[in-house]
Amino acid sequence: MIANIIVLIFEVLYYSMFMKFARKEGKFWKYILSSIITTILLLIVGSNNLIGLLILVFSLFLGTKYIVKINVSLYDMFFVVIMLFVKIIIEYVCVLIFFNLLDISYIIVTFIFTLLKIIFLFIFKNKLNAIYIFLKNIWYKNNFYIRYIFSILTFVYTIVSIITIIMY
Repeated sequence: MIANIIVLIFEVLYYSMFMKFARKEGKFWKYILSSIITTILLLIVGSNNLIGLLILVFSLFLGTKYIVKINVSLYDMFFVVIMLFVKIIIEYVCVLIFFNLLDISYIIVTFIFTLLKIIFLFIFKNKLNAIYIFLKNIWYKNNFYIRYIFSILTFVYTIVSIITIIMY
């Protein structure tokens, strides 16, 4: 139980820091509040189903709009999907390396990948805003490819999430 609470705290930090570092707008505590509400919703609904994943994406998006109170667009939902995609890549690499290959307990692997996600954010802190602005400029030039990538990332994230739900 304590391990789960610690993991949830790191998840809230990951979501909040990612969006704050990317947007460079709003107050950090509002991102934390938005992420806490998202996490509570996921605890109620359950994060191991497609409805939970949908709630995750929409609540992070809506939390940015109504709690952090900054202007958002469909592009911001694209960036939430990128954030979740980065999260799932880090988690899968850790699970493959530490859990499957090295046979370390799942709780320790969970702590490792939650810490790696936070470290990743601090390493790429300044790059996240540059990536956010670069992709936003492409998005608003109405470039077909960026919207196509958004669709593909959303589908890939959904497929990988379904596989994860089935496996674990």
